[in-house]
Amino acid sequence: MALDRLSEAQDDTGIEPPHSEWILILRTYLRMTQAELAKRAGLPQSQIADIEGGKVNPQVRTLKRIFEALSCDLVIAPKPKKPLDEILRERARAIALKRLKQSMGTMALEGQAPDREVFLKLLEKRTDEILNDRREKLRNKKDE
Repeated sequence: MALDRLSEAQDDTGIEPPHSEWILILRTYLRMTQAELAKRAGLPQSQIADIEGGKVNPQVRTLKRIFEALSCDLVIAPKPKKPLDEILRERARAIALKRLKQSMGTMALEGQAPDREVFLKLLEKRTDEILNDRREKLRNKKDE
């Protein structure tokens, strides 16, 4: 069944099928024509055709109208690109690296810079310290 294909596609890849596929499959499953859907949604049939064909990227309010006409709720939810703990650790590590580079630059001038293995252990230790300090603000360059 078409609805099962959408669910399987989502499960296999972890990627949501595009709204155009959802609209087409739901519409055909509910035995509606594009014209019927358009009338129920208060939109031109040509717009439904363009959306189903992936030719246009509709606004959220248009999608809401279409899915309402298909007797569905439209749910918008954030989906992190990777685990939040991983994002947090990357930010903390970037801060730790910046701070270590500053202090290591001075040590290198004095001939006291640690070897790579010691540096990496120190980097992970500083990263953990930053993560454990709730007062630390973990901003990256994009945030500033």
